[in-house]
Amino acid sequence: MAVANYRSANGERYPPAFVLGRDGRPWHSWRVLILPFIEGHSIFKRYKMDEPWDGPNNRQLADSMPKGLGFPVPGKKGSVVANYLAVVGAETMWQGAKSRTSEPKDGAANTILIAENFGLDVHWMEPRDLNFAEMSFELQKPAGISSRYKVPAVAMADTTIRTLQPGLDPNVLRAMLTADGGEKIADTPDGWKIVEDGRDRELR
Repeated sequence: MAVANYRSANGERYPPAFVLGRDGRPWHSWRVLILPFIEGHSIFKRYKMDEPWDGPNNRQLADSMPKGLGFPVPGKKGSVVANYLAVVGAETMWQGAKSRTSEPKDGAANTILIAENFGLDVHWMEPRDLNFAEMSFELQKPAGISSRYKVPAVAMADTTIRTLQPGLDPNVLRAMLTADGGEKIADTPDGWKIVEDGRDRELR
């Protein structure tokens, strides 16, 4: 919902995956940009956009991660690891420093917006996420969609939360991450599947 609220406040633009700094490198994460929409107003007011996420002022906010950005760990406080990541790539909803303005052609209900990750240890302010070109499309791999729970969850572009059952075909997961790839997928009683085009059958 925070991303949806960001869009409403920013001319229906999705947040960029990261904001570039003066040196042309990623300085700020989308997780920082949505702070005002996840009860992080006070943190956002103290955050300086004119220095990198790990600059002298911003590093003082390192231990202020809103609880909604990481997995709850009983008995452990002060985590700075974000477990909810974007998947960045020209094929996905997150095209780097560019803000997407349109809905996914593959359908918002079939397109993954945010995914769980358990293993990359991304600092919540760090402008780093899963990379579509390099990630694993097998579930529960540290370099892919993974979770401390047995069944990973994802947020779809229509704001619904869905779970991904073990054994999900990597090709199906890849299709779920593309925004305009043209793949036809469906959530069937047996799990997510690619719907084959009936016109592709062999002629008699």
